[in-house]
Amino acid sequence: MAHLIAYIITAFGITIAAAATVADPGCQTTAPQQHTIEVHTARMNMTDPPFGIVYARSDIAFVCAGFKVDMLNTASFRPTLAREIMLPESLTGPAASETDGAASGLAVSHDKRYVYASIGPGAAIIDVEKAIAGDANPVVGVLLGATGVSAIEVTVSPDDEYAFVMQEYGTNATRHRGTVEVFQIHRSRNGSVYGTNKGYAALGYAVVGTELSRDGRRMYATSEVTGASTSPNETQGTLSVLDVAALKTDPAGALLRTVDAGCSPVRVALSPDGRHVWVTARLSNKLLAFDAAKLDSGHPEGALEASVQVGTSPVGVAVVNNGRHIITADSDRFGYANATTGLTVVDVEAALGGAQVFPRIPTGLFPREFAVSPDGRTLLVSQYDSQAIQAVDLGQLS
Repeated sequence: MAHLIAYIITAFGITIAAAATVADPGCQTTAPQQHTIEVHTARMNMTDPPFGIVYARSDIAFVCAGFKVDMLNTASFRPTLAREIMLPESLTGPAASETDGAASGLAVSHDKRYVYASIGPGAAIIDVEKAIAGDANPVVGVLLGATGVSAIEVTVSPDDEYAFVMQEYGTNATRHRGTVEVFQIHRSRNGSVYGTNKGYAALGYAVVGTELSRDGRRMYATSEVTGASTSPNETQGTLSVLDVAALKTDPAGALLRTVDAGCSPVRVALSPDGRHVWVTARLSNKLLAFDAAKLDSGHPEGALEASVQVGTSPVGVAVVNNGRHIITADSDRFGYANATTGLTVVDVEAALGGAQVFPRIPTGLFPREFAVSPDGRTLLVSQYDSQAIQAVDLGQLS
């Protein structure tokens, strides 16, 4: 569906905003070549492919690595391994092995007490202070879902009272459409944490990215393939808008609306002011900007504000430097001819104005996810196929 971006006309000496159309992105294999910029980086090698990564505080980060979560010491620019945390067999056992079973997404609670790691049928809950103190088993809870064994992301409500687990593929009961499974969180006096399963919302095929609005009222979720498709092998995907209050009480009725979002949209990030929802469309090689107010309206036509060329097969997305830049993890995960990996550095003001040419920072194989340090000065990148963590100095971009 076409979208509107402003152009300028002049009448009677007055500048007036009128409308011009920008088409939705099509699919693209290899992205155009980009010039590179050199910034200060450092590398930490790992024994397993890293996936989701998150800071718990300035000197501690966590990263999913196979069937475990590694805790990193980030007191120095180059992170180092502090410890490994094995995840419970209830999440990594026979049920989870129907997929690759590895831990994927991470989220930290807003009070910084817990890290949630999505894996298999649900998520593990890690007590941050116990992990730092060296407790033999800092996993204090498990969320077990009922709609699949392909949990890929987890999002925590602003009040830390609910956790939303994304099942990428669903089950026969959902016709293999992905779901957002909802858990109400409870904390026991003995330190354990558990969740009451409140149900689920079924979306399209391959639900792989979510983000909450700044006020916590809306959830934005990507489906790589629309639920109206006849096969999960099709590529046109969607961005769905869900009502968070409804998710907590009636998840099946929480979906408000869905808009087209290019070919295989995957990750979501919000601008600091919450006005724009940014989505990486992996098989379009594009970074898409949606107007959040239009998405929240009953008529979301024209919500797409920008379709920005980035590198090949972008996955992760991070808003940095107080919203001045957005970085995409251009994974080249399908190994297209003449393609390369990189971290595209997008100037937000220029991109919203229609600019299309942005530089990249060199990186390793299959950059996948990001974590921005609490002070905003360092970006950690999980390099899945290089089995490494890359630290990037963001100060050199400002």
